[in-house]
This record gives sequence, C-alpha cells and structure tokens, in this order.
Amino acid sequence: MDDQADLERVRAAATAALHGKEEVGEFDVFLAHNSGDKEVVKRIAENLRSYGVNPSIDDEQVPPGRWFQDYIERAIGMVSSAAIIIGREGLGPWEAVELKSFIAECVENGLPVIPVLLPDGEIPDELKFLKQLSWVQFEESVDDEPALQRLLWGITGERQVVHKSFTSG
Repeated sequence: MDDQADLERVRAAATAALHGKEEVGEFDVFLAHNSGDKEVVKRIAENLRSYGVNPSIDDEQVPPGRWFQDYIERAIGMVSSAAIIIGREGLGPWEAVELKSFIAECVENGLPVIPVLLPDGEIPDELKFLKQLSWVQFEESVDDEPALQRLLWGITGERQVVHKSFTSG
C-alpha cells in the first residue's frame, strides 16, 4: 500500500513538472532521428514524458507550412541535452546536420549528446567520435526499462530508481 502511494506521488510530481515545462516551452532533450524511425521515437518520447522529461520532436513543434530547419536552429539553443537516435536505417540526412550542430554545442557549452541505439541500430563507422561517448542501447524494444533509465540519467544527470511498474497503468 505504501509503495502504491509513493508511486502515485512520483507520477503526480512528474505530471506537474511536465505541464510546467510545456507551459513555458522548456525542453529537456532534443530527439534527433531518422524519419524512418519516427513511430519508435514517439514511443520513447511518451516514455520520457511519464517521468516528467519534456522531449522536443520536430513534428510536434513545427506547425504545417513552416521550415523545420528554423525550428531545429531554435531548438539547439533551447534544450539541455540531445539524443542522437540511430536505428536500422542509420542517420537520416537532416539528422546528420543536427548531429554536427549538437556536437559543436556540446564542445562550446557542455551540452550532453547521447547516442541512443534502437534495436538493430549501431553507430556508423564514419562517426567514430560518437563511439567515444557513453551510449544507450535499447535491446528488445523501446520499452526496455534499463535502457530508458540510462537515457533518463543522461538527460537529467541524475540516476533515478523507479519501480518498473511506473510506466504501466
């Protein structure tokens, strides 16, 4: 019973934090991804939100008829971390441009750039410098709780110990 009450308090705090960030347009992480991985990335975003982390995803932030490149330029200065998500398709053409921008931001301002490997994803050989960073590997699916916890740690800088049942129900 106490565990359930604790879980409910954690959920309420996460929801309140997320709503506050949404109100002021504050994002915790930019999710750079290949458009072929869009649906899987949306699932990762959903999982992050359940922990009070506000992800920035291009198609959720760019109104129809606007240039998404303008959004990406603004987003780079508005987030506190970036996740470079790599699936079976590898980096998309725009993701490669985003990666270069985030790496520059990482060097200049200490922005964490987190390589995130989806199941069947691997860091391309031409991006050897990404292999120098600690990365997150989703093994079976994007609902892999240990991988999600590592991603949260990379984004927030804090290790979280949360019941596995947090994201369910």
